[in-house]
Amino acid sequence: MTDKILTIDIGNSNINIGLFKEDTIRTLSLGTRPLKDRAFYEGVLSEFLGNDQPAGAVLSSVVPSHDGLFYGLLKAFSGEEPVVVTHSINTGLIFDVAEPESIGADRIANAVAACSRINGSLVVVDLGTATTITVVDREKRLTGGVIMPGVEMMCVALNRQTGKLPLVMPAFLPGPLGKDTKSSIISGVVYGTAGAVDRLLDEMSVMLGEIRTVLTGGNAPLIKGLLKREYIHIPELTLTGLRIIFERNRG
Repeated sequence: MTDKILTIDIGNSNINIGLFKEDTIRTLSLGTRPLKDRAFYEGVLSEFLGNDQPAGAVLSSVVPSHDGLFYGLLKAFSGEEPVVVTHSINTGLIFDVAEPESIGADRIANAVAACSRINGSLVVVDLGTATTITVVDREKRLTGGVIMPGVEMMCVALNRQTGKLPLVMPAFLPGPLGKDTKSSIISGVVYGTAGAVDRLLDEMSVMLGEIRTVLTGGNAPLIKGLLKREYIHIPELTLTGLRIIFERNRG
């Protein structure tokens, strides 16, 4: 394996940066918006890398407005053209969906990383800006999935689409019965998300048989204790998938 690989995943809420040195990873997270100038990110990456010179780089993004800037940064810091994750490169997956080009790069990376840990059919539940479920069968075919609003997105929608409901961002695990408006919102979105995920996984199990569940995403710590199914929680799943994809294309 290449000694040091710089990985960047640009999500709707956060830019997650990882430097892999053999099988260890050092990470940094930045807010995605507003997009700052090149000098800012050059400074961040220089401080993050220190004396470590990456031998290669890989980029996944679901925010097209950021792609050009970060592609250039990765090329400058690694000295090589970065791998850009799409369905058309070597991922090790078979895309059994109607529009493979529409599958988010983060979901591809998640599926690749999960397949490296689990043999057999699996689902990846990414509890981020959106809550996504991605299904991969035992032949490593990505067969479909689910996209629904994430926890914060639900809270923002309740605030913006009503006249009096406050903007509340869940920072703790509440009881299922809210005692005031704020706690009622938190209970609704947190327990509602957990319940939706459980129901969807139950339905998928009927279709697919036994499936293993992998959790990731920034809201996983908030939701995971409410899920009824067994799961593996891998916080760095996306970045790990990027490293594997890099090795399959440049290793």
